Order: sequence, then C-alpha cells, then structure tokens
Amino acid sequence: MATDHSTAGKEPKLSAAIALLAAVAAATPCFFSRQESLRSAMAGHADHANLIDRFIASAFGIGGLPAADLARAACVALPIVVLFFALGRLVGKLPPYLQLGARGALTIAALGIISFGAYESVEARQHQLRDIRLLAPIELLREGEKSGGRIFMNPSALAASRLLASGLIPQAPDSASAQALSSAPVLWREEDRSNPFSAVLLATPLDDCRPLVDLLSSSPEWRLARIDNMGVLYKRGQKESTNPISQTHFANSRDEALRNAQLAMILHFLGKNQDAREFMDMARRIAPRDPLVLTQSATLAASFKQWQRVREASELALKENSASLQAHYLLALAFLEMNNIPAAAKESGVLASFNSNSPSVLLLQARIAREANDPTTEISALEKLLAISKKRMADPAIIHIHLAQAWAKKGFAAQALENYTAALKGDLTPSQRAEVERARGTIKDRAPRLDE
Repeated sequence: MATDHSTAGKEPKLSAAIALLAAVAAATPCFFSRQESLRSAMAGHADHANLIDRFIASAFGIGGLPAADLARAACVALPIVVLFFALGRLVGKLPPYLQLGARGALTIAALGIISFGAYESVEARQHQLRDIRLLAPIELLREGEKSGGRIFMNPSALAASRLLASGLIPQAPDSASAQALSSAPVLWREEDRSNPFSAVLLATPLDDCRPLVDLLSSSPEWRLARIDNMGVLYKRGQKESTNPISQTHFANSRDEALRNAQLAMILHFLGKNQDAREFMDMARRIAPRDPLVLTQSATLAASFKQWQRVREASELALKENSASLQAHYLLALAFLEMNNIPAAAKESGVLASFNSNSPSVLLLQARIAREANDPTTEISALEKLLAISKKRMADPAIIHIHLAQAWAKKGFAAQALENYTAALKGDLTPSQRAEVERARGTIKDRAPRLDE
C-alpha cells in the first residue's frame, strides 16, 4: 500500500510539471513574434483598449519590447496553468479507476500544446520580425522630435508616437483629425494655414496619404527630409537634402535585407522607381530565399505588372512559408492576370481557407470567381465585401452592381433586382446609372423565366 500512496503522490506532481511545460511552450512564441507585442502595446494606449493590451503597454513602458514580450507570454501561460490545475483537481475527485485514464488524457493534451508551441516558436523565429526598426518608425520619430514645432502625423505614426515618442503628442492633431486630414489635402492646407506645421511624419501604411504626399511634393514650402523603411518625413522651409534616404544599417544580414525591401516599397510609393528596383535587388541578393523579402519583391513586381516575376517570387516565397497569405494572394493575382483561370481558381480556394476579411483578398476572390463562371463563390465574397463597406460607411454601389450581375447569372431575378435598386441609391456616373436601369429592365422582362 505504501508504494501505491507514493505513486499516487507522484502522479499529481508529474501532471503539474507537464502542465507547466505546456504553459511555457505555448508562451515561448511570444518572444519571437514581436510584431504582435508591439501591436498590443500600441493598442494599449487607445481610449477603448482592453485590459490585456493595457497591461502589455504598461510592461513596454517599464522595459521596452522584451518586457512586452514577457507580458504577452504571461497572458498566454497563466490561463493554461490555471486550466490544468483546475482540471487536475477535478481528476483527483474522480473514482480511482477513472483517474488513470483522465490523467493520461491531460498528459496527451499537454504534450499536444508543447508540440504546437515548439512548432510555432520555430516558425516565428524563422519568419517574424524582431528588430523594432523593422516594425515602427522609431528613427523618423526621433528626427521629428528635433523639428521644434507643431508636427502632423498620420494615424499609424500617431499610434507609434504614443508608445515611442509621447513628447510629440501635444504638438499633433488628435486621431480623428489625423485620419480626416491625411486623405484630404484641402482640409490639411486649411489646418496648416490656421496653425502651421513644422514637419509632417507619415508612417506605413501610406495608401490613404497619397493626396497629401502629392501636395507636399509639389509645394516649394516643403522638402523631403527623410525617407525611411517605415515612412517619410517632410520638413518646412529648408533646401532639399542631397540624399534623404536613411542610412540605417543592421548587424543581422536578414534584417538588412528586410529593411532594403521595405525601403524599396516606400521609394516606389514616392515615384522613385529606379531606386526602388535597386534596393529590392539588394534585398534579394542578401536574402534570396527569405519569404518576406520574396513577398515584397512580388508586390513590387505586381505594381509594374510584371506578372511572370510575380508568379516566380510568390512561388519561391510559398516554398519557404506555405502559410503566407500575401504570397498566396499575389500568386492568385498573377495567375488571373496571366489568364490562367483554373490555376487562379485553385489558388483562390487556398485563400478562402484563411477566412480573411481583407477587402483586397475578397475582391480578388470575386474577380477570379467571375472569370471562372462561379457565381456562388463570387456572391459569397461580394456579400462579405458589402458588410465591410457598410461598416466603414463607404459607398457600396459598385459592389451591389456586381452582386446583381452574379445573382442574375445564377438565375435569381429577385436578388438581382434588389441589388440593382440598391446600387441606384449610391454615387454612380450617368453612364453607370443608365446601364443599371437597362439591366433592371432586361431582368424584369425575363423575370418569370429566370425564377422558374
């Protein structure tokens, strides 16, 4: 009996040790996926941040990214420890003949978590970014702090400044104003005249800032002071720098390659295409098999409509990281543009498995389905796009037109008419409005036959 009691005493300890190992394994990827740590820390400064993001932001304030990583790891590990402890207590109350099987099930679950955590750690170590200079515009923020006056920042730069350069916040417009002014140069000019800016800091993503960049680039009052891999900095009232491109260097060759690839995309956005190609070529030479570099290379090639190069770079990226949503997206786009519809449809099916709500992904899925004569898949993608459009309060008229066409192709007249009617309530050109009216008339004439 003494041996039985000894074994019984060891079993809970063994279960506790395995549970602790599972918690550590599940939390370990947090130390290799710093992009998520930084995102949570930035989100923690928002007005409606959740408790976890606030906790991670506080940790970042104390010890920077390592502390934020540790805080995320604790948020992952603690629930697992508590869960296994609670389940272990419950198992201890079971009849003896059931305890062995229950503890075995807990052990198997813990081993599964350990295996998954180890896999995620390896994946994150190979594919995630760790240097903060590849994740946030820290160099631009430091340069912006030297401007000595009022600074304008787009929403992404403003979010980063709350975490990394809080001294700039009192000098900048609030989040709502930053969002509105970034894409409205007329409003921005009025704000600048009433209370002049000394600098403009725009961090990636820059898509919504195109009108403002065009305004600043054409104005003699402003100069492009710094081009960084995470954005651009304009300053007022000085001569153009001879070389505004940041000269930041990295000890790690992969980080250097990623910086060059990111910088290439910024240069392309600014219309400096020759420089963009040169920096991307450098990135490919330094890290020819890195999936992030290859994906950026494919993205740049897509902007030049070099579809064969897009295909080749995307396929290479997917050989290194088959879970890359962006690489699958670019490969599907290349197949579509090369008129390889069967291959595009197959790749679109892979995209669907990601359950992405990205408008660009959904739009591509709808385009491919239309070319593949698959109205069911097209409608599914367009319905998701419509929901996103309504949530963002964007005009959904064009989406309604495509939905109407897909429903009509499928033979559902009522749904087609409903969407055409909804489209007429949106902002259409006279020719688009006339085309919709003609389509509605055609469907009404054929409605009895379509609904049979």
